[in-house]
Amino acid sequence: MEVVHQVKLGTTNGAKVRGVQAAFADLAHVLRGPDLSSSASWTCKVDTGVNEEPWGFNATIQGAQNRALGALDALAAETTPAAEQVALGIGVESGFIEVAPITFTLYNFDVCALFDGTHYYLGISPGFEYPRRLMQNIFLHRQPFQTARQYITTTADIETQAGLVGELAGGLIDRPEMTRLCVRLALIRYCQRHEYDHWQ
Repeated sequence: MEVVHQVKLGTTNGAKVRGVQAAFADLAHVLRGPDLSSSASWTCKVDTGVNEEPWGFNATIQGAQNRALGALDALAAETTPAAEQVALGIGVESGFIEVAPITFTLYNFDVCALFDGTHYYLGISPGFEYPRRLMQNIFLHRQPFQTARQYITTTADIETQAGLVGELAGGLIDRPEMTRLCVRLALIRYCQRHEYDHWQ
Protein backbone atom coordinates (compact mmCIF):
# COMPACT_ATOMS: atom_id res chain seq x y z
CA MET A 1 0.00 0.00 0.00
CA GLU A 2 1.19 3.50 -0.85
CA VAL A 3 1.71 5.80 2.13
CA VAL A 4 1.71 9.60 2.07
CA HIS A 5 2.71 11.04 5.43
CA GLN A 6 2.10 14.74 4.82
CA VAL A 7 0.17 16.83 2.31
CA LYS A 8 -0.37 20.53 1.81
CA LEU A 9 -3.11 21.93 -0.42
CA GLY A 10 -2.45 25.26 -2.12
CA THR A 11 -5.88 26.77 -1.39
CA THR A 12 -8.26 27.22 1.53
CA ASN A 13 -11.37 27.10 -0.69
CA GLY A 14 -13.90 24.88 1.10
CA ALA A 15 -15.25 23.29 -2.09
CA LYS A 16 -11.79 22.17 -3.17
CA VAL A 17 -10.92 21.02 0.35
CA ARG A 18 -13.95 18.71 0.40
CA GLY A 19 -13.05 17.38 -3.03
CA VAL A 20 -9.54 16.49 -1.89
CA GLN A 21 -10.87 14.80 1.24
CA ALA A 22 -13.29 12.74 -0.86
CA ALA A 23 -10.56 11.70 -3.32
CA PHE A 24 -8.31 10.41 -0.54
CA ALA A 25 -11.29 8.57 0.98
CA ASP A 26 -12.01 6.97 -2.42
CA LEU A 27 -8.52 5.48 -2.58
CA ALA A 28 -8.14 4.48 1.07
CA HIS A 29 -7.83 0.82 0.04
CA VAL A 30 -4.62 1.52 -1.92
CA LEU A 31 -3.30 4.76 -0.42
CA ARG A 32 -2.89 5.59 3.25
CA GLY A 33 -2.85 9.35 3.68
CA PRO A 34 -2.61 11.69 6.65
CA ASP A 35 -5.55 12.84 8.76
CA LEU A 36 -7.43 15.40 6.66
CA SER A 37 -10.25 16.10 9.11
CA SER A 38 -8.94 19.54 10.15
CA SER A 39 -8.38 21.55 6.98
CA ALA A 40 -6.56 24.34 8.83
CA SER A 41 -3.60 22.01 9.37
CA TRP A 42 -3.06 21.03 5.73
CA THR A 43 -4.19 23.97 3.57
CA CYS A 44 -2.62 27.30 2.72
CA LYS A 45 -3.00 30.23 0.34
CA VAL A 46 -0.40 30.47 -2.42
CA ASP A 47 0.31 32.62 -5.46
CA THR A 48 -0.94 30.84 -8.59
CA GLY A 49 1.16 32.87 -11.00
CA VAL A 50 -1.69 32.84 -13.54
CA ASN A 51 -4.81 34.92 -14.18
CA GLU A 52 -7.66 34.58 -11.70
CA GLU A 53 -9.69 32.85 -14.42
CA PRO A 54 -7.13 30.84 -16.43
CA TRP A 55 -7.83 30.38 -20.15
CA GLY A 56 -6.66 27.16 -21.81
CA PHE A 57 -5.03 23.91 -20.73
CA ASN A 58 -1.53 25.34 -20.47
CA ALA A 59 -2.46 28.21 -18.15
CA THR A 60 -4.67 25.99 -16.00
CA ILE A 61 -2.02 23.30 -15.65
CA GLN A 62 0.57 25.95 -14.83
CA GLY A 63 -1.69 27.34 -12.12
CA ALA A 64 -2.17 23.88 -10.60
CA GLN A 65 1.56 23.18 -10.67
CA ASN A 66 2.36 26.56 -9.12
CA ARG A 67 -0.14 25.86 -6.36
CA ALA A 68 1.38 22.44 -5.71
CA LEU A 69 4.92 23.85 -5.61
CA GLY A 70 3.89 26.69 -3.32
CA ALA A 71 2.07 24.27 -1.03
CA LEU A 72 5.08 21.94 -0.77
CA ASP A 73 7.33 24.93 -0.06
CA ALA A 74 4.94 26.02 2.71
CA LEU A 75 4.98 22.51 4.16
CA ALA A 76 8.79 22.43 4.10
CA ALA A 77 8.89 25.78 5.92
CA GLU A 78 6.69 24.36 8.68
CA THR A 79 8.38 21.02 9.26
CA THR A 80 11.24 18.85 8.09
CA PRO A 81 9.91 15.37 7.34
CA ALA A 82 12.15 12.38 8.00
CA ALA A 83 13.99 11.05 4.96
CA GLU A 84 11.68 8.06 4.66
CA GLN A 85 8.51 10.12 4.87
CA VAL A 86 6.53 11.08 1.77
CA ALA A 87 5.21 14.65 1.44
CA LEU A 88 3.08 15.96 -1.40
CA GLY A 89 2.07 19.46 -2.44
CA ILE A 90 -1.40 19.56 -3.99
CA GLY A 91 -2.61 22.19 -6.41
CA VAL A 92 -6.14 22.41 -7.84
CA GLU A 93 -6.82 25.02 -10.50
CA SER A 94 -10.11 25.73 -12.25
CA GLY A 95 -9.89 27.04 -15.80
CA PHE A 96 -11.63 27.39 -19.15
CA ILE A 97 -11.11 25.90 -22.59
CA GLU A 98 -12.63 27.25 -25.78
CA VAL A 99 -14.72 24.55 -27.48
CA ALA A 100 -16.53 26.55 -30.18
CA PRO A 101 -14.73 29.84 -30.94
CA ILE A 102 -17.40 31.14 -33.34
CA THR A 103 -20.08 31.07 -30.64
CA PHE A 104 -17.65 31.82 -27.77
CA THR A 105 -18.52 28.54 -26.04
CA LEU A 106 -16.21 27.81 -23.12
CA TYR A 107 -16.07 24.82 -20.79
CA ASN A 108 -14.94 24.93 -17.19
CA PHE A 109 -12.72 22.15 -15.84
CA ASP A 110 -10.34 21.41 -12.96
CA VAL A 111 -6.71 20.31 -12.98
CA CYS A 112 -5.00 18.70 -10.01
CA ALA A 113 -1.22 18.67 -9.76
CA LEU A 114 0.59 16.60 -7.14
CA PHE A 115 4.25 17.50 -6.54
CA ASP A 116 6.67 15.30 -4.61
CA GLY A 117 9.62 17.67 -4.90
CA THR A 118 10.80 16.11 -8.16
CA HIS A 119 7.85 15.15 -10.34
CA TYR A 120 4.34 16.45 -11.03
CA TYR A 121 1.41 14.03 -11.36
CA LEU A 122 -1.68 15.44 -13.05
CA GLY A 123 -5.39 14.66 -13.13
CA ILE A 124 -8.04 16.48 -15.16
CA SER A 125 -11.77 16.63 -14.44
CA PRO A 126 -14.60 16.51 -16.97
CA GLY A 127 -15.66 19.87 -18.39
CA PHE A 128 -18.94 21.72 -18.10
CA GLU A 129 -20.28 24.43 -20.43
CA TYR A 130 -20.64 27.90 -18.93
CA PRO A 131 -23.18 30.41 -20.31
CA ARG A 132 -21.79 32.63 -23.07
CA ARG A 133 -23.02 35.80 -21.36
CA LEU A 134 -21.05 34.87 -18.25
CA MET A 135 -17.93 34.19 -20.32
CA GLN A 136 -18.33 37.49 -22.14
CA ASN A 137 -18.71 39.31 -18.83
CA ILE A 138 -15.44 37.78 -17.59
CA PHE A 139 -13.23 37.71 -20.65
CA LEU A 140 -14.59 40.49 -22.89
CA HIS A 141 -15.96 42.97 -20.35
CA ARG A 142 -13.24 42.12 -17.77
CA GLN A 143 -15.65 41.83 -14.87
CA PRO A 144 -14.51 40.04 -11.69
CA PHE A 145 -16.10 36.60 -11.41
CA GLN A 146 -18.28 37.57 -8.44
CA THR A 147 -19.65 40.51 -10.43
CA ALA A 148 -19.97 38.64 -13.72
CA ARG A 149 -22.16 35.91 -12.23
CA GLN A 150 -24.57 38.19 -10.33
CA TYR A 151 -27.29 37.64 -12.94
CA ILE A 152 -27.14 33.88 -12.21
CA THR A 153 -26.80 33.95 -8.42
CA THR A 154 -26.03 36.52 -5.74
CA THR A 155 -25.06 33.91 -3.13
CA ALA A 156 -21.95 35.42 -1.58
CA ASP A 157 -20.05 32.23 -0.73
CA ILE A 158 -21.14 29.97 -3.57
CA GLU A 159 -17.52 29.52 -4.74
CA THR A 160 -16.66 27.80 -1.46
CA GLN A 161 -19.84 25.71 -1.34
CA ALA A 162 -21.25 23.97 -4.43
CA GLY A 163 -19.48 26.37 -6.75
CA LEU A 164 -21.16 28.13 -9.63
CA VAL A 165 -21.11 24.85 -11.54
CA GLY A 166 -23.46 23.46 -8.88
CA GLU A 167 -25.92 26.27 -9.59
CA LEU A 168 -25.63 25.87 -13.37
CA ALA A 169 -26.04 22.09 -13.17
CA GLY A 170 -29.07 22.27 -10.91
CA GLY A 171 -27.22 20.32 -8.25
CA LEU A 172 -26.48 17.35 -10.55
CA ILE A 173 -22.75 18.01 -10.13
CA ASP A 174 -20.83 20.56 -8.07
CA ARG A 175 -17.32 21.91 -7.55
CA PRO A 176 -16.35 19.43 -4.81
CA GLU A 177 -17.25 16.55 -7.15
CA MET A 178 -15.25 18.00 -10.05
CA THR A 179 -12.32 18.51 -7.70
CA ARG A 180 -12.70 14.98 -6.35
CA LEU A 181 -12.43 13.55 -9.86
CA CYS A 182 -9.29 15.43 -10.88
CA VAL A 183 -7.58 14.75 -7.52
CA ARG A 184 -8.51 11.07 -7.66
CA LEU A 185 -7.04 10.78 -11.16
CA ALA A 186 -3.84 12.55 -10.10
CA LEU A 187 -3.55 10.22 -7.09
CA ILE A 188 -4.04 7.19 -9.34
CA ARG A 189 -1.29 8.46 -11.64
CA TYR A 190 0.93 8.91 -8.57
CA CYS A 191 0.18 5.40 -7.30
CA GLN A 192 0.92 3.96 -10.75
CA ARG A 193 4.18 5.88 -11.23
CA HIS A 194 6.38 2.78 -10.98
CA GLU A 195 4.28 0.96 -13.55
CA TYR A 196 4.54 3.95 -15.86
CA ASP A 197 8.34 3.69 -15.62
CA HIS A 198 8.07 0.21 -17.13
CA TRP A 199 5.48 1.24 -19.74
CA GLN A 200 7.32 4.30 -21.08
